Amino acid sequence: MKRTLAGLRAREIPVRVLRLVLDLEDLFNPPLMLEDYVGRFKSDPAPPRFRVVEVEVLTCPEDGEPITVSECGKCPKFFRRFEDKVLCKSFMALCH
Repeated sequence: MKRTLAGLRAREIPVRVLRLVLDLEDLFNPPLMLEDYVGRFKSDPAPPRFRVVEVEVLTCPEDGEPITVSECGKCPKFFRRFEDKVLCKSFMALCH
């Protein structure tokens, strides 16, 4: 969705939260999505061996590549984050 504010066009990009389970004792085990872990082992990951990490990602509107929200914050077109969306700015050409 695009919002227009005084000549500024802001794109709303949804943020996706990935919940990954990391095995801290066996580093060769690949990270699993939390839903996949629960489906495979029929239980929640038990600390201290397993840790659940949340990674927030989105698709960059400039190049279409997946990036983290912290990377997006470094972009000069980043405007603000609001709830589960990131607003990126672009300027409209004003007609005379």
